[in-house]
Amino acid sequence: MTTDPLSAIETAEAVRTGARGALDTLDAAFDRIDDLDPALHAFTTLLRADGRSAGAVVDAGPVEERAGLPLAGVPLAIKSTVTLENPVVAPLVAAGAVPVGITAAPQLCTWGMTDSDAHGITRNPLDVSLTPGGSSGGSAAAVASGMVPLAVGDDGMGSLRIPAAACGLATIKPGRGVVPTRLGRDNWGYLAESGPLARTVADVALALSLMASLPELADVDEVPDGTRIGVSTDSPIRLGRDLVRVHEPWKRAAREAADRLRGDGLVVVDTPLPAPRDPFLYLARWTSAVARAAEEENLPLSAMERRTRHHALLGRTVFRRGGAGDGDTRWNRAAEVLRADIVAVMETAGVDVWLTPALANVPPEATDWHRRSWGRSMWASMQFSPFTPLANVLGWPAATVPCGVTHTPLGRRLPTSVQLMGRPGSEATLLALAAVIERNDDDTVDTR
Repeated sequence: MTTDPLSAIETAEAVRTGARGALDTLDAAFDRIDDLDPALHAFTTLLRADGRSAGAVVDAGPVEERAGLPLAGVPLAIKSTVTLENPVVAPLVAAGAVPVGITAAPQLCTWGMTDSDAHGITRNPLDVSLTPGGSSGGSAAAVASGMVPLAVGDDGMGSLRIPAAACGLATIKPGRGVVPTRLGRDNWGYLAESGPLARTVADVALALSLMASLPELADVDEVPDGTRIGVSTDSPIRLGRDLVRVHEPWKRAAREAADRLRGDGLVVVDTPLPAPRDPFLYLARWTSAVARAAEEENLPLSAMERRTRHHALLGRTVFRRGGAGDGDTRWNRAAEVLRADIVAVMETAGVDVWLTPALANVPPEATDWHRRSWGRSMWASMQFSPFTPLANVLGWPAATVPCGVTHTPLGRRLPTSVQLMGRPGSEATLLALAAVIERNDDDTVDTR
């Protein structure tokens, strides 16, 4: 597979200085897509005309104008739920980014595996036998394969962080309202936020600073003085006992990241992260969000895939309207109780940020999960990704960054990753901590 080794920042610098043209960079990206995507199914639509129009604008501008474009000529992949018209994309294009295509997602963005009847099976560039995760799996596959250096996705229960961790990328789900995104009527029941995917933390920080109109987020050089980190590798889904096993390579990744942060002079303490008191909280929020998305898109049950139909039915009939009273009110209260529990532990332990594994295991196989039962898809999603829903339920920012390495069932090297989560407004701190972990990561992953 042919890849472009340049990051988004390096690509923009080459275009700004005239070492590359935006249209030449775009043509090279389309060549890579034509070469790689038939095997990966990352893209559903290529935006050749839109891309050439945007690239021509960058090339036609005077030198001093190009010098002011932080993403000059950077090929950009866009998740289908975000689209060119979304307000998170406009500032990236205004900064010089060039849209190349729309990327694949599972139906209604429901699952942690990206496959569907409509677009086939999307595969992980690091091991094509595995899924790239979901639901922003197409965006992650596009970046991890080197087809593009930057992509936009969204995250409703981990849909940025899961594929980033599965494909060895960096990302951040910003806190609620930081990025002015439009993802349906109420952004998946106020769970979902849009964010960037890239191969480096610096690229993620730059893109987020533009999407949020907060230039200070681009600076990841310094962690705020006095920042303390609580590290937890406990299973986050428990009902008297652990319902999901966290496999050792992912626990090791968290411990290794903690050591890297300590080596940078930061205080890191082992602090168990509270789990929801109501074990159905995550499932209720997940299914209710899918039911809302179906209503927003006027998608009837008869048009849904088998697994998604059952998911939406649960959200509609059990968790939103079933039982006594208003289901949403019950789950809002449960989320507030969980938030209070977590804040109390943070105050007692004196920690500002949580560090956990990003995943619990390697991604599931890339196959036709959309033709399998709801139970099999749900269990597969939950078994490898139990850590991400918490940040969505709380509305807090959370980032993932590669740290360490494991092996896939076929023996391929696969990066492990960690998650960093903080209270509202901590995006800059999370990115700075991720940059510390990234700087000390000497592991390389064979992507041939």
